[in-house]
Amino acid sequence: MAPPSLPELSDDPLDNQRHAVSAFKKTSVMVLGLAMQRYGEKLTDEQEILSWAADIIIDTFAADSVVARAAQASTEAPNTAALQRDATCVYVNDATTRIDAAARSALAAMFEGDDLRLNLAALRRLLKVTPVNTVTMRRRLAEAVVDRAGYMLS
Repeated sequence: MAPPSLPELSDDPLDNQRHAVSAFKKTSVMVLGLAMQRYGEKLTDEQEILSWAADIIIDTFAADSVVARAAQASTEAPNTAALQRDATCVYVNDATTRIDAAARSALAAMFEGDDLRLNLAALRRLLKVTPVNTVTMRRRLAEAVVDRAGYMLS
């Protein structure tokens, strides 16, 4: 059996970010679904797990929003579209790390042993997102802030 492969990488960075957002959504469904299966009605007593799930959902919503705004900017605000793409890539890349950490913490709180290893393997497959070089993007964003003496997307 061949190892799972990464999806075809596109030249358009937003396609890769859309793939990441899709993975985030699946991760939130996975964590909440497993929590419901494990605790049922008593899930309301598991505040830590709910907190991690909320963090995942918040980052997912924000990532989905920035991807949509960057896509919109490519047609409506071409003068800032490149900066919006950079900001989107940086945010989604950082959100991947936060979502992975929150999901791993939630899974570790719910499972032990083989069950934990199995669910962590599923999480790794879901969050198979190719990282990007955010250093150059952050530098471009910082340069734009300095050049414009303030908000870079105005």
